[in-house]
Amino acid sequence: MAQAIGTTAKILTCVGQGRSVELTTRLATSGEGEVWHTNWDGYVAKLYFNPSPDRIRKLEVMIANPPTDPNAAINHPSFAWPQALLQDASGRSLGFVMPEIANSVELIDVYNPQRRRAVLPGFNWLYLHVAAMNIASITQAIHARGYVLGDIKPQNILVNNQALPSVIDTDSFQVRNPQTGEVFRCPVGSEGFTPPELLGQDLAAMDQTEGHDRFRLGIIMHLLLFGDQPFKGVWTGWGDPPDPNQLLSQGHWPYGMTTLIQPGPLTIPLETVHPELQQCFLRCFNQGHRDASLRPTPGEWLQALKLAVADLKACGKVNCHYYSQSYGRCYWCDRKKALGIDVFPKASLSAAQRRARYQDTLDRLLQPASQLAQTVTQRLDWPRLPSTPTWPQIPLPQRPQMPSLTLPKAWKQYAIATSLLSGVAIASLAIIKVLMAQQNTESMVFGTVLFIGLLVVWAQLAKPTSS
Repeated sequence: MAQAIGTTAKILTCVGQGRSVELTTRLATSGEGEVWHTNWDGYVAKLYFNPSPDRIRKLEVMIANPPTDPNAAINHPSFAWPQALLQDASGRSLGFVMPEIANSVELIDVYNPQRRRAVLPGFNWLYLHVAAMNIASITQAIHARGYVLGDIKPQNILVNNQALPSVIDTDSFQVRNPQTGEVFRCPVGSEGFTPPELLGQDLAAMDQTEGHDRFRLGIIMHLLLFGDQPFKGVWTGWGDPPDPNQLLSQGHWPYGMTTLIQPGPLTIPLETVHPELQQCFLRCFNQGHRDASLRPTPGEWLQALKLAVADLKACGKVNCHYYSQSYGRCYWCDRKKALGIDVFPKASLSAAQRRARYQDTLDRLLQPASQLAQTVTQRLDWPRLPSTPTWPQIPLPQRPQMPSLTLPKAWKQYAIATSLLSGVAIASLAIIKVLMAQQNTESMVFGTVLFIGLLVVWAQLAKPTSS
């Protein structure tokens, strides 16, 4: 978050709340206004320098018709939505109060490998998939109320270390009054995120649609999963390569149907993601390049990402590597071997993370042993055995002068010991397999001690007892 640049206090009235709001610390200043900390816990205020009547009416519509927050159940604000108007002593509306988005970074700090390593170490490909999934869910909720985000760009999406995003600058959205039909347009756009049909258009003079947001959303998805813009690569045409806007306008990307761009040496291949995600990208940037209706909806992105997350598998060599099982192997290990670059380097675990991993390992190891013990107990009816058991006789064919036989007591003792030995061997192999994947000295020491302990226990169990 921006550092405080002022400390002047100011008291305003919160419309409809019956409360006053004190502006405590100024956080940021832009061309249209300022953002302030307030004395309300978890809320900040945005004040305009010269708020127009249209701006105030737009805020009133937004306050009266908020979208459903998909993360409300976990008390995470998915968007910095206007909550109430703020007025000065003369009754003039100056801005609004909104939730504070704390402990988060801009989207570029998430998808850019160098910046991610500095601010979010350990934020791996699984986290990027989950962040993309949450952004699709938030966009779907905003569209469901008839809003168009308009100026979607990395600076307007903040993400915390749990892959939970929040959309800011919501007062720039395109808003339609559901009662009157009046439209308050989004007059701004960002280079590299504007759909081709809007390039060169006066955004302040036209109504936008959800289809335009779908193209912008596709760019955000590509940035998160591949770390770069889609309309970028090695130019194979004549002369100098066109500028990025021209490439976007003409639909030149590495997987276009008639493209003059090929993947560069650092391009992450499209086939590394789940096949459903591949289809979403192809639809967005090929079939949907000119026809907005063919671009995937936020709901379609969401479903594809859910499948992709379920398909991800942890690499057995590097603890921060996840890869699509549909791809078949760890692409990030292959990339490191071929290029010497690892965008998801191994992260050192905190003490709490190590304890959690040990506990998870023990739980997974003890579960089959517990099930085996329960099965043996049920079959032997162990709780109801007398302290000095007598073994049943085995009926044999009746022959003249042949007495019935009984099993020696040691037979059953060795049978039980052999069953327990099998369980110990299975558990030991499982421990070795898990620890081989840990690549952690503490884990190896812990596992070795546990393995020796199991052998000692078996030795005691297998020791013959006197009849």
